[in-house]
Amino acid sequence: MKMNELDWAQKYRPTKFDDLVLPPALATRLRKLVSDKGGMSLMFYGKPGCGKTTVAKLINPDETLFINCTMKNSIEMVRNLERTCSALTFSGARRVVVLDEADYLSKDAQAALRGLVEEYSSNNCFIMTANEPQRLSVAVKSRFHLVAFDFMASSEFKQALLDRLRVIATREDYPEVEEAFLKSVVRQCFPDIRSMIKTMQYELMNEPILD
Repeated sequence: MKMNELDWAQKYRPTKFDDLVLPPALATRLRKLVSDKGGMSLMFYGKPGCGKTTVAKLINPDETLFINCTMKNSIEMVRNLERTCSALTFSGARRVVVLDEADYLSKDAQAALRGLVEEYSSNNCFIMTANEPQRLSVAVKSRFHLVAFDFMASSEFKQALLDRLRVIATREDYPEVEEAFLKSVVRQCFPDIRSMIKTMQYELMNEPILD
């Protein structure tokens, strides 16, 4: 944990799977994937701030290649990726290739990626994240199993979110934060967990008025 980080959303970004706040059913399915350090090619999709990227990075942290597709989204990126994926990792373990925000990939990159995923799947586990999966071609999506980060506001899940916010507030020397305030933050920002933490930080540091 980066203890000198001023942005609480980054400072308290989970570094292990058990720190994640996820609906129980989704957490159970993903836990098996983490235990196996990968598996089939997957696409995590859903609204921003729900933990898609964090989960992808935690599946096999020691053998993960992370690509930010908002910055690297061309066919040249795919060609470079092919060279990497054709080589074994130093440990011999399967590599997890995270294509973050893959909905920004160009059409040419998407077309090239289709063959790459199939050819190198024996040594690599490909995981895409996308906020807008409809921007990706049907042919690309057919090569990935789609996992929805589509959270329902169940009482159990909302309580887990409240507990997480309270832990962060306490660690930042706000132990007496009101339950009503935390509930208002969850209600206002749901399902964007990152936004919840940022909103709580801003309000607590500026003396929130509770209603």
